[in-house]
Amino acid sequence: MKSKGVLLLAAGLIIVAGLFFFGDTIPPKKEMPEMPPMMGDAGSSSTVDFNAILVRARGTLRSTQLDSISTIELQLKKTRGDKEQQSMLQTLANTWEKSGNILVAGKYYADAAELNNDKALYEKAGELLYTGFPTTTDSLARIFGAQQGVRVFQALGKIDSANLEYPIHEAVCYIDGLGNVMQGVTILKSVETKDPENKEMNLILGRLAVVSGQYDKAIARLEKLTKTDPGNAEAYYHLGEAYRAVGRTDDAIKSLEQCKKLVNDPAFAAQIDEYIIQIKKP
Repeated sequence: MKSKGVLLLAAGLIIVAGLFFFGDTIPPKKEMPEMPPMMGDAGSSSTVDFNAILVRARGTLRSTQLDSISTIELQLKKTRGDKEQQSMLQTLANTWEKSGNILVAGKYYADAAELNNDKALYEKAGELLYTGFPTTTDSLARIFGAQQGVRVFQALGKIDSANLEYPIHEAVCYIDGLGNVMQGVTILKSVETKDPENKEMNLILGRLAVVSGQYDKAIARLEKLTKTDPGNAEAYYHLGEAYRAVGRTDDAIKSLEQCKKLVNDPAFAAQIDEYIIQIKKP
């Protein structure tokens, strides 16, 4: 499965930048715990009803799209046998994907994959869910997408335990989708024992170290990452955050400038420039 990191990077960094424009980034006075705290909520602990998601998704469809999907759903009810059901579920998933409802599409691809443990279909589902849940503005859909993502990446991990991308993406679903930081970190630490140099794992743990105020640990991890992966824009961004928090202003600006250069997007560059102006203020 190809990572969607580039697509998510611009949105993610702009959101994080907003935290620094309007938030408090003064380092905490007391020692922070080794592991980040649990940040879940009651809504993310219960499985979201798919019918609730479908109702919302149907409201976004044009009449022709709704008619097409209703026809496929009727045909699905008449299917017999796993092979026929899988084919019809793929058709339904593809139709939802074309409508722009990628979380619903991901769910149907996952259902199709589950019929015969199809790795390719699970990967398609994972791609859509992993891309979709961080970018939706619907909080219920976000939880739903992350929950389905956990389901899919766990299934993929059983099919191919050597592929560490699966548990890493499962961890992101827990952390960024469900607010269950402890569960996500536990999974990432397991990945670290198998591959200490894993770039994606180190990036996520570095980001979490910044968020939890463990700036020295963040700096050590992210400095190493920028040396082994000098094209990693997000690593430079979070390293800049950590430098700023400990008062290393010049280093923070250099890291942010490098991040801006790597992203090469005018809108993002403007936000970084504004951020740097804020950093320079006495």
